[in-house]
Amino acid sequence: MKTTGQQSESRSQLKNESGRTHSPKRAQSLYFSLFSVCFVVSALLVLILIPRVAVAAENTADPPEVTVEVFDDFQCPYCGQFSKTVRQLQSKGIEGIKTHVVFKNFPLSFHPDAQLAAQAAMAAREQGKFWEMHDLLYGNQAALKRDDLLRDAKKLGLDMDRFGKDLDSDRVKQIIQADFAEGMKRGVQGTPTFFVNGKAYSGVMPYEKVKQLVVEEYGKRRAIAEIPDSLLSEGPAGAPLTIEFFADLESPISQSAKRMLDQIIAQHPSEVRIQFRNFPLSFHPLAGMAHGAAMAAARDGHFWEFVTYILDHQETLREQDLIAYAGTLGMDQTKFAETIEQRRYEPRVDADLAEGFQRGVRGSPVIFVNGRRIDGVPSLQTLTDYVQSELAAKSPK
Repeated sequence: MKTTGQQSESRSQLKNESGRTHSPKRAQSLYFSLFSVCFVVSALLVLILIPRVAVAAENTADPPEVTVEVFDDFQCPYCGQFSKTVRQLQSKGIEGIKTHVVFKNFPLSFHPDAQLAAQAAMAAREQGKFWEMHDLLYGNQAALKRDDLLRDAKKLGLDMDRFGKDLDSDRVKQIIQADFAEGMKRGVQGTPTFFVNGKAYSGVMPYEKVKQLVVEEYGKRRAIAEIPDSLLSEGPAGAPLTIEFFADLESPISQSAKRMLDQIIAQHPSEVRIQFRNFPLSFHPLAGMAHGAAMAAARDGHFWEFVTYILDHQETLREQDLIAYAGTLGMDQTKFAETIEQRRYEPRVDADLAEGFQRGVRGSPVIFVNGRRIDGVPSLQTLTDYVQSELAAKSPK
């Protein structure tokens, strides 16, 4: 059920990019004959999928990990070019970032030697030599016949009897089939396609470009991990009722909504928890700075003080004033200023925005009372009725 309050404001957004792939066309036959035609897109096409972005969980001691999953075909010439990037990332990694590279098989039916080459790679993996076989296969894509593969296995010093059995085993074929099915399910339409923490890209990219994607993803995960929900909430963690408050701190009507929520907290101090969600609107030029500053303050335990300060000074809000106010709260002003300038917590704000969009939020403020939605600023009576109704429903009969 959705209720509309007195006022609200709204926003919209869109993103897109591009890359180069070997791409199949769907046909009616099974599995490897699913594709019959390949085309090459010369312009850089990067398919960016926007997966569900979870709002920050609690802080963890371990730094976030970035996983790169690569769907490749051993006979694809573009995969051959991209293999150098993949191998560099896998062998050298990126300093300061825990990076995990996962290879997935996606042999295309119009590449006649791709399936057997994939089986050879999986058979070599059984003896701990996958990446070495990977290098040999991509190093000479014109030599992928059975005799060539056996020669490569011998060159790597593999147990040849075991390799021969694994090469044609049902288990190895099932691994490849599972990879292929996973790729189809995740929207892979050509090779190479790779995912960085679930976000899809396609086409050949140099190492520095992929490194940049990994660094950016790491920054996002780190920012989200550093500002958990608990730092943006008010009221007991175990409260029976949670009120989520999606708001733009530059919106003139956010303060009215916040005052209503303050009165609810005062009436139910042990029963209600307020959870703030960032929802800056694109047409408010200072909203990004305001929300970034609030996140930086949250890191040091001063979120709600900053929210109050920002809402009280919307018409005269300046960066130097935010920095000065941070100093009055005992925060390191230099560190605070750097955090704002670097937009360190922009990904944390974006995570809330994505969550809001996925739940149909298009304006600010929007309030959810245990999932029941109110758009705009409700009257105190309306909000009280919602809260009392939800609390009564949770009370023992």
